[in-house]
Amino acid sequence: MELLAPATVLGDEIDVYAALGVRRVINATCHWTRFGGASILPVVADAMRRAVDAYVDVGQLLDAASDRISHHTHGQASYIVSGCAAGLMVGAAAVMTNGHPVLSARLPDTRGMKHRWVARRMERRVADGEEFTHHGYAHAVRGAGGVFDEVGTASGVTLDDIDAAITPETVGIYWMGVDPPDAPSPEEVIGLARRHGVPILIDASNTLPPPENLHRFTDAGADLVAFSGGKGLRGPQGSGFLTGRADLIAAARAQASPTQGIGRVCKVSKEEMIGLVAAIEHWVARDHRAAGRAAERRTVWLHDQLVALPDAEVEFVARDHLGRAFPTVHLTLDRDEGVTAADLCARLLAGDPPVAIMPGFDPWTARIDVRELSDADAHVVADALYRVRQPGRSASR
Repeated sequence: MELLAPATVLGDEIDVYAALGVRRVINATCHWTRFGGASILPVVADAMRRAVDAYVDVGQLLDAASDRISHHTHGQASYIVSGCAAGLMVGAAAVMTNGHPVLSARLPDTRGMKHRWVARRMERRVADGEEFTHHGYAHAVRGAGGVFDEVGTASGVTLDDIDAAITPETVGIYWMGVDPPDAPSPEEVIGLARRHGVPILIDASNTLPPPENLHRFTDAGADLVAFSGGKGLRGPQGSGFLTGRADLIAAARAQASPTQGIGRVCKVSKEEMIGLVAAIEHWVARDHRAAGRAAERRTVWLHDQLVALPDAEVEFVARDHLGRAFPTVHLTLDRDEGVTAADLCARLLAGDPPVAIMPGFDPWTARIDVRELSDADAHVVADALYRVRQPGRSASR
């Protein structure tokens, strides 16, 4: 590929993606990292631009950002990292080492130290005829040297299951900050952890909105909570933060930039730090009810446009599978046709323009999330679905 001069790539007069031969995707997946995550807020982009032309002491900036973020999370302290998974990794390292320099230097070698984490049973998948454990985002804990003691079954988990799994060798509990119908609430698990005197690390990556989740888990007594700086916050996609107990945040900082511990890979720029703080400040002042009403209105409109799609059942779903108020449109395809949801997603993504929707939780159902769509983009999604499913017809206007 021919190299482009900086002025060509960065000039205001052209599309920077088109200059690199990359096509814009209409993103009806909402926050999927594969398609760039959530769009950054203008106020965040402006704050980051204003942070460019100065040098600062990064430690001092982290201290100041910690104070500002912790005011909103109700944590004793906070630490900015390169995404929620980074927060989970340095958080797990903090719990296992308590910031001890010798133990920290040994990571991810955790021999001779407590390193076993109680967690809900992970997903099982099959590849090349072999079943394996898919750890998902929990892999970040393993990256620090943690080992999981899984509890429950594929159909659910109880508080008694978790209680029975905690032993003197347990260093902590890893739990998701969601409310599935087949598991105890985060508050119940946090309470159990406190009764046992075992730290709990909460993965709260995709829990915003609602706004109260920014401090829900620390209010309940969680030791550490990791958030994404992108997704609902709409801050820098490559940022995240850890919040909670001051001693564990200090231990997490001992693992990461500007030191040379296992968390060195989790560093963020001064511009991203400023952008994340700006995103959180905007978040707490935002009218979330109005944003929710706008998303629901657009979802209902899209549902009404798609009800005439052939060989598909179209459903408006007000809450997602974890009970979060994320409205979506579900398309369930006729099995006799032999086209799966994955097939439909691939055909839409290969279109012009490419349209990204999500596979559902069975092979025949696809999901559409409108929260990152403009009204114009919603029309494009509807037209693309008709183009694939019923050529010659487009959505009404």
